[in-house]
Amino acid sequence: MREKEQEKISKDLKEVVNKILKNGFKNRQHRIVDTVEQVQIQNYEIVQDENDRDQIYVHNILVGARVFVIFSEDAKSSDNIVLKNQKPLSFRYNKEIDNYEIVEDTAIFFDATTHL
Repeated sequence: MREKEQEKISKDLKEVVNKILKNGFKNRQHRIVDTVEQVQIQNYEIVQDENDRDQIYVHNILVGARVFVIFSEDAKSSDNIVLKNQKPLSFRYNKEIDNYEIVEDTAIFFDATTHL
């Protein structure tokens, strides 16, 4: 896999996680995320589909996110969230851009933050 493809996959992962967090995602205390300050991809694995060369899957995704959650009607609180994927994310090769594009409906994440 080329470096530009890996960079695009990482960029797409960040974008889709941002989108998920901003669309009513709730943290482990069931508070809705209001804003996203930072998203950092910590780990992921790329696996080529043996039956379809234009398809790859991304497994074992681990994402760290710094967010602000709605604490009460007029207050927000910062939180650090660790996200993991529930199933592999699919990427399809797009010849027009000579790179892979995420299949967004395969992007399902959950809050895997542990309590200390």
